[in-house]
Amino acid sequence: MSAIVVGTGLAGLTTTLELLQRGVSVYLIEKTSRIGGNSIKASSGINGVPTEFQLDGTDSVDSFIEDTIKSGNGLSNAEMVDILAKNSASAINWLTKENNIDLGLVTKLGGHSHARTHRGSGKLPPGFAIISALSKKLDQISQESNSKLKILKNSNLYKILAENGEVTGIQYTTEEANKAISLFASNVILATGGYSADFNEERSLLSKYRPDLLDFPSTNGEQTTGDGQKIAERDVDANLIHMDKVQVHPTGFVKAGAEDSKWKFLCGELIRGIGGVLISPQTGERFVNELTTRDKVTDAIESNCEILRNTLNIDPKQKVAIIIVNEKDYLKAENHINFYLSQSLMHKSSLGELAHVIAKLNPDLPESSALSKLSKTFQTYDEFVDSGFDKSWSRKSFGTKFGDGSVIYYGLVTPVLHFTMGGIEINKVGNVINKNGEGIPNLFAVGEVSGGLHGSNRLGGSSLLECVVFGKIVAQNIS
Repeated sequence: MSAIVVGTGLAGLTTTLELLQRGVSVYLIEKTSRIGGNSIKASSGINGVPTEFQLDGTDSVDSFIEDTIKSGNGLSNAEMVDILAKNSASAINWLTKENNIDLGLVTKLGGHSHARTHRGSGKLPPGFAIISALSKKLDQISQESNSKLKILKNSNLYKILAENGEVTGIQYTTEEANKAISLFASNVILATGGYSADFNEERSLLSKYRPDLLDFPSTNGEQTTGDGQKIAERDVDANLIHMDKVQVHPTGFVKAGAEDSKWKFLCGELIRGIGGVLISPQTGERFVNELTTRDKVTDAIESNCEILRNTLNIDPKQKVAIIIVNEKDYLKAENHINFYLSQSLMHKSSLGELAHVIAKLNPDLPESSALSKLSKTFQTYDEFVDSGFDKSWSRKSFGTKFGDGSVIYYGLVTPVLHFTMGGIEINKVGNVINKNGEGIPNLFAVGEVSGGLHGSNRLGGSSLLECVVFGKIVAQNIS
């Protein structure tokens, strides 16, 4: 038996490893020169429940399911959410026990009722750590004599081949070849990712389904142009679902000197999870529960964070908030924040210096007034920390108190295209569904290329989880 896996993010790598373990020969196809896709950028972690790392023991699979359904605003595929949550603990075990990846730290992210997002304690962000470990394993396998794995980089999916309604392989292109190359296998698995960077093509999915988002920057790699969705629909009549559901993450860093860049580095939700707060430069005050779902935080930034004096060389339509972490909470994510500091994405500062920054952004808020607003804001916030409840915005999970704010860490952030909940419709084993509601023999989709699981909004930490859970399920079903 043989398989072609298209895409080398976590979905593609998981599927490939599971297929190889079951004796299936695999061609692994990658569009770019490096393995990892957007998974390698993941910065907050991967969800799992119950796990040995959740020390308080209060979380449950049912709570995870409830949080996911609520986040999806009624559009989530309940059967697939159930599968995701019930297999989340085994996904963490597979990564930690079988692949020796450190995921021992657990954080509560926005929209979650419990701390269940796992990351490691080392300097590498979780996505990079996971992809590095799995890609190293696959490289070793590919170099073995009589290896059942062949990795083809710089190879672009061109066509899905089918005969009598059954998928038989693909065609791909390279810079060297003067024509498309045909490759045949028993099964084809699409793991090509989403379309959050699909801006320029005539067939742009963003132009077709969400033209209102074309001016937003993106956290995705430039290769993330919806190839799998377009080609599967064109060649085998695959059904696309929820294509207008595009996640605008609330916090992409605005870097000094590159403010107008279309490509932003994500400020991981982890930073809010450890205790970070968001401040509006319009008011010098908080304006949202920082740990509500991503869509709601984004909406709040769009409504409350207009830049009144454009000293940032940024599109005037872009809204900018300020994320702030105190000195004690900094220690909870020291490696992350040190990286942000090294890239000038965050800055070590004080409330007084931050007041100066706000005054530059807002001509109606002089520096002295901005400092007064900030001081009052954090005095009130500290009272909420003591009481355990945020009377203003209903936040229930906090970091530590800010105190006098003599040392803080801050960065400017703006909403960014981050994830596409829409994609190819699949069933519970990842088989692609056509426009007649029937499964397409021998064709599967895993990860962000597929649609329907998350509904209209995805919880942080569930993207990597989806890749592992359904990558393993697809491989098990094929073999």
